[in-house]
Amino acid sequence: MPIKWNDELIKSELKKCISSLQIDRMPTAPELISLGRNDLHCKISRTKRYSGWAKELGLEMKSSETTKGNMYEFHVLEKIKQIFTDLSVMKMSTKHPYDLLVNDCVKVDVKVGKAHNHFGARAHTFGISKKYATCDIYVCVSLDEHNLIENFFIIPAASLQLTTLNIATDSKYNKYKDRWDILCNFVRYYEKALIV
Repeated sequence: MPIKWNDELIKSELKKCISSLQIDRMPTAPELISLGRNDLHCKISRTKRYSGWAKELGLEMKSSETTKGNMYEFHVLEKIKQIFTDLSVMKMSTKHPYDLLVNDCVKVDVKVGKAHNHFGARAHTFGISKKYATCDIYVCVSLDEHNLIENFFIIPAASLQLTTLNIATDSKYNKYKDRWDILCNFVRYYEKALIV
């Protein structure tokens, strides 16, 4: 007979897993799967997701790509506000297909890449993940070997019909380095187009 899942059962099963793992934070997907709890992992993913259940139970999340991504999304949000004091910037939820919404019209997706050796050259690789974008602009944050921000690349999504972006010293994408004016131009074009 299939399990009839509800919020109380999910909480109860999560607490059992936390006890088994001997941790005091929200378990990760690989940790639950290692316990043979793919069923619980699937239920978490289909309902409030890991971040939602962590909040519900008052638990911290393990430092992960999601929390790392959120940190840089907030950094980009603050950078935009600092450069363009007249623009509004809103952070979207984790489930959203893009990360930031500028002036209620321009969709921005933030990607982060750390410096590494790529076929003998120093480069940054960004996981774009989808060939056809759900945003207007990508802001790619390149980090140095010590995780400090090195550069920002502001790239129109229409220029990136690929799933993985590599930017090396002689990349054609270097022309987008610190091109925050592209973001501002998108906002102004949208605003003009929306005037009826």
